[in-house]
Amino acid sequence: MAKDKNVTFTDVSEDDLKSLMEIFKSLSLTISSFISSEFKLKFLLSYTEHECKQFQDISFNETPAVYNELKWFSKPALLYADRSFISRLANRILGGDGVAETTENPDSWFFSEECVATEFVDLILDYLKTHNQLIKFEKSVKDVEYLHIYYPEDVLLSVNFKIEFDGEEGGSMGILMGEPALKEYIKGPEESSISEEGSDSSNTDTTTEE
Repeated sequence: MAKDKNVTFTDVSEDDLKSLMEIFKSLSLTISSFISSEFKLKFLLSYTEHECKQFQDISFNETPAVYNELKWFSKPALLYADRSFISRLANRILGGDGVAETTENPDSWFFSEECVATEFVDLILDYLKTHNQLIKFEKSVKDVEYLHIYYPEDVLLSVNFKIEFDGEEGGSMGILMGEPALKEYIKGPEESSISEEGSDSSNTDTTTEE
């Protein structure tokens, strides 16, 4: 799994991740089919690889992207996607030829892009929920420097996808999950939901005492 064999999880093995990778592969097919048929274009989201890396060693693209902070089984996770394909998809939806629009400020997005980015992450999360994933959206940022959910030395599962738009390279998407989230996934949704309810109850008691 890891290119650097010195970076590994403590209690999660490659065998533990097989079913999760099958979910991601199925996710790719479903999202590709939906967007292609809904917007009458050739859209392909493909799972490419997964690896175990420290957060500080993950190379994010220098091109603009949106970074969505998630809670996966109540643990932090990240879903990120390049702006390029979001911009092209927004342009196509508005009747254009699917050409990415640009702005002088890479952090300044068009309203149409914001809407498509939101709809895209909703599609991903809705699909994962059909596979009993306890997951919810927290917030999104446009600059990786604003991410504060992981420490540099945190060991993460990095899942990579490529995107093709009308037969051309259209960008990439990635998912990051830490070992705590993966261990909850391995437990299964029923046991994880019980743990989450217990955690919520403890938090409520603490708040009441204050």
